[in-house]
Amino acid sequence: MIDIHSHIIFNIDDGAQSIAQSVELCRQAAENGYKAIVATPHFTDYKNIERFILERDSKLDLIRERLTEEKVDITLYSGAELYLNRNIFTSGDLDSLAINDSRYMLCEFPLGPFNLENGLEMLSELTLRGYTPIVAHPERYYEFRRNYEIIEQLADQGILFQVNADSLAGNLDHVAQDIAADLVKNGYAKFIAGDAHDVYRRNMNMREKILKFPPELSQKDIYNCIKKYPDAVINNEDIF
Repeated sequence: MIDIHSHIIFNIDDGAQSIAQSVELCRQAAENGYKAIVATPHFTDYKNIERFILERDSKLDLIRERLTEEKVDITLYSGAELYLNRNIFTSGDLDSLAINDSRYMLCEFPLGPFNLENGLEMLSELTLRGYTPIVAHPERYYEFRRNYEIIEQLADQGILFQVNADSLAGNLDHVAQDIAADLVKNGYAKFIAGDAHDVYRRNMNMREKILKFPPELSQKDIYNCIKKYPDAVINNEDIF
């Protein structure tokens, strides 16, 4: 399994708060069958991309060193979870924020109300720059919940979607579970990820969560979303 959305880097956002927690999240992932994790800390400050990258990469290297020392067999890749706002239109080079230097970019919107038209313009801007946006956890967004047809429209335009394992397992609410399941079943969501922040509530216990996924999801659906498509992203390959 490969997880393309995680907050395992310590003291950079609201995820792991120490390097020990970072290591424990990775250990938990390895014990659940993960072979690789993409570290995607929240990114909001478009004026300080270089500073963000320096902190992300230096801490990621420290975590890799500890994983080697403690014999935790998992590969870590770099990325970011871009909070889309109007600053994206005047920002410089975003390549270093993409997943593993690929064209795939993990993006997020506000959970509460936001201007949907502006949001669509921002996704279009990324596409014009040559990136393939992956919208993180659309099942959690208020605007997507009440404008579900937008998801279908964006999918037709080549925008990809990632749903959270906790949503599919029913650990949030039934609306999130229903939307997430529908997105996977209909092929709109190409990724299921942990969005892990800690080893307790928002964790990497994927085997436990899979057992709670809606029965209408086939093993092939799940495999594609946790292995086939994430592998294509890591290797910057096309997704069909």
